Amino acid sequence: MAPNQHDLERIRQQIVLANIQELIQKMTRRCFDVCIAMPGLELRSTEHDCLANCMDRFMDSVQVVSCQYFRRRRRHQQIRLARSSASIASPPATASIPKSTSIPKSPATSASEHAPSASNEEKVK
Repeated sequence: MAPNQHDLERIRQQIVLANIQELIQKMTRRCFDVCIAMPGLELRSTEHDCLANCMDRFMDSVQVVSCQYFRRRRRHQQIRLARSSASIASPPATASIPKSTSIPKSPATSASEHAPSASNEEKVK
């Protein structure tokens, strides 16, 4: 792996770690606020059960949101890919003129009016 790839992978891992730490902090803060009314030296069984349930529901919620996010992201990427493939597969109408056919020029028409526009050239590529 090239050094640049190694650096990118390390950065990705650090981002994942930071996201996990943030998730744990949010879950801890939220569940503590909901389940612990009066902090003491030990957790009561009701607080323990509440915390376990709260953390499970929090993680379930994160999983549902993440799955939905990635599903939508994948769908949007597929739509973009289909659109770009369609534009490449169907060239503009001006590209279908046979090369042997010449367009007659009148004295009032400049050569630039018959030249394909930049956007048409890009679509053909």
